[in-house]
Amino acid sequence: MIEVLALAGAVTKIAGGISSAVQAGKDLNSVMPHFGKLAKLEADIAIAESGKHKGPLGRLTSSEEEGFAIAQAKMAHKEAMETLRSHCRLYGPPGMWDLVVREQAEARKRQKEALEAQAAARDRLFWGISLAIGVTVFLAGTAAMIWGVDKLANG
Repeated sequence: MIEVLALAGAVTKIAGGISSAVQAGKDLNSVMPHFGKLAKLEADIAIAESGKHKGPLGRLTSSEEEGFAIAQAKMAHKEAMETLRSHCRLYGPPGMWDLVVREQAEARKRQKEALEAQAAARDRLFWGISLAIGVTVFLAGTAAMIWGVDKLANG
């Protein structure tokens, strides 16, 4: 489950850590997992924006606070990526930013597919349970009607 209100803070925190590591001249291999986390957060933001992070009933309601939190997370991510691009080009080895962009796209794609599969499974479970409850209520109502008609006819 995506915690929408915490997305912007997480983006800022991870981007700050990456920026500090790049400025300090850390090895690219030690920084790449953090870029992966940033790509995961970008996929989380996209899923939250589409509303798929909630269950079927949760999608019926959406608070303004949540909408503003998603917008804030999008702005924080955009700002973080611009800052990281300039830091990678200034302080990182040649070609670092191109590698980061390519790897982030792959990580973002994997995360988005995983989140969409999770949302689809949750929706299938919800509708399966709803259908089972509906059939049970229908059968119970039918049985009650038959019992009632029998009571009136024989009573």
